[in-house]
Amino acid sequence: MQYPFKHALMLAITTLTCIGISFSPMSSAATTSGQPTTVAAVAPQARSLPLEAMTPITKNLYDQYRWSLMYYYGVTVDNSLLQTMTLMHLKRWPEHIQTVELAHTLDQDNFLRRWLRPLVNIIQLAGNITVRNGRDEPTIYEFDPYLIFRWTQFPWNDYITTSLALGEGISYASSIPAIESKDRDNAKRLLNYMIAEATFSLPSYPRWQLVARVHHRSGVFGLYHAGNTGSNDIALGVRYLFD
Repeated sequence: MQYPFKHALMLAITTLTCIGISFSPMSSAATTSGQPTTVAAVAPQARSLPLEAMTPITKNLYDQYRWSLMYYYGVTVDNSLLQTMTLMHLKRWPEHIQTVELAHTLDQDNFLRRWLRPLVNIIQLAGNITVRNGRDEPTIYEFDPYLIFRWTQFPWNDYITTSLALGEGISYASSIPAIESKDRDNAKRLLNYMIAEATFSLPSYPRWQLVARVHHRSGVFGLYHAGNTGSNDIALGVRYLFD
């Protein structure tokens, strides 16, 4: 009867370890010596751990927590999109933005996710409200519905949980920002919206993310009948994932 008991004990230990419960040195020694280890001895320690620390890191983090709320603050730069993305020769424009954003991960069976699954593993529907304040312009309110295409599987995620994302949608501003009308006579309120972002979080707290983002409005070379007008903002923010 000794061997079945040992097998059952090892199975119980493996199960508890997978859900994030750590055994004390005394419990490990008892297991090695062949004596039974009681769950009651480690339960208080498990209850004392933060909820985030007990949550296992999985590759489908955004499917486990499908909603997210984010705030970010950005500064406007008088540069092209390429210069902004590469942080080269940045010239500060006297304007800043503040944004609140809500996003939702599409279901794994959604047709768009299934269609693009070989290329991108997470697709989200997002919308934000942005407030622009700058010199020589009134307070501007901007509304941006769009889709996010996100990549989450990186080999260093055990050290720093990372995601990279691109977003594409539309942007409507209550007034035309000064930088978009500078030296142009065909600026428009309705333009294309694009974001590029990187997120970073601790593996033990993956639901809290530091976000670096480029916030971009443009006429897409005349697609919106607005020439190549546009604006770029570099932003930092915080996102929280929830279900």
